[in-house]
Amino acid sequence: MAAVKEPSRLVPPTQVGDWKLVARDGQQVTSTTIFDYMDGAGELYLAYDFEQLKVWKYTRNGDTTITVEAYEMGSPVEAFGVLSQDLDGEAVGVGQESVYAAGLLRFWQGRWFISVLVEVETPETRRAVLALGQAFAVQVRAEGRRPELLSRLPADGLVARSIHYFHTAVILNSFYFFAVENLLQLNERTEAAMAEYRFDKQPTNLLVVRYPDAAAAAKARTTFREKYLKGLTVSPEPVQLAQLESGEWAGLKLDGNYLIVAFRSRSRDVCSRLLQAVNSTSGGKKT
Repeated sequence: MAAVKEPSRLVPPTQVGDWKLVARDGQQVTSTTIFDYMDGAGELYLAYDFEQLKVWKYTRNGDTTITVEAYEMGSPVEAFGVLSQDLDGEAVGVGQESVYAAGLLRFWQGRWFISVLVEVETPETRRAVLALGQAFAVQVRAEGRRPELLSRLPADGLVARSIHYFHTAVILNSFYFFAVENLLQLNERTEAAMAEYRFDKQPTNLLVVRYPDAAAAAKARTTFREKYLKGLTVSPEPVQLAQLESGEWAGLKLDGNYLIVAFRSRSRDVCSRLLQAVNSTSGGKKT
């Protein structure tokens, strides 16, 4: 069967329920104008290989407005990455994965990330938002794959809706702030997956970073250990563990061009087991 080709552009429906499209051409936003459209938040989308954004508005009798934003990203994994910024909310079956809360629908389909927002949420506006989302999702049709790196995350203890996929230190710091300095040497050529794990109701975070080569991973491991774990007693390789002044445990494991970091853990044993459960060759193992 031939692969489904993604459309080069999306066509907005002229009307959904009582909501009518304001202007068919909508507003086009590029990488050079994205900060004019959303101030500092543009940095987030640029970190995920942003190509362009189309914005359409729908109104009902000139009052309630629904805004549709269709972000065209460089690839499906980048579209998923944008959605993974925040997976909290209700799954409503629109697109490949969807999240709905308080009048805001977000989903990804192929290499598109789409947001539909209504000013005031009611049962009626919720139906309109979901219908609009579905109208755009069916146009894309092509389904993209989640990032392969996510398969490295062990399944045992994983909090599914805590998964984040990203590339840069700016995005990492929005989830967890290690330092102003880019200690893990993250950039557009690195891939990172982070998630929360819970064992006996105790949380631990796990971060898996894939570098272009083993030398880059080793350099990042050295920088992180020397600066983040400075002055602490660190256990020897292959799993390097240290207890922070806060009482929490953090650990590192270098595996070829992968660097695995466990942190925010109250248990040395859990921290160690999570690090060892990541297998860069064949995916996550049981902890």
